[in-house]
Amino acid sequence: MANRILTENGWEDRIRLKLMVDEAYLPNSELQEPDIIDVAEAFIIDLVPGYASLEGDDKVRLEAATVCQCAIILCPSMPSRMPVREQGPHFTRDLEQDWDKRKKEMLNERDYYLGTIITMPKVRRFTSSGRG
Repeated sequence: MANRILTENGWEDRIRLKLMVDEAYLPNSELQEPDIIDVAEAFIIDLVPGYASLEGDDKVRLEAATVCQCAIILCPSMPSRMPVREQGPHFTRDLEQDWDKRKKEMLNERDYYLGTIITMPKVRRFTSSGRG
């Protein structure tokens, strides 16, 4: 299925940037999986009636909310994707990230973006499913 919200080339980089990870840990092929992009877009589309007609700043915020939703879906798998330690000849450094905390931050960011779309009714927030 073709993307319905994140349609421009390079959308995968936006998600990696949000998660602050390199392509080596999160390749395009994994982001393009239906369980990531299609589910994230479907979730946002359910919340934003008339999403396809949005323009300008509202479209920018819709895309930003979708990027956040993709990142939210990916957060539970990130600990197994990322190294926990970086090591060189003269140093060792822990690289731990609190992915639960990052997920909560992205939930809030996503809801903020959705709440600022002018044509949208008040955003519903679901937290029991872990997807938003």
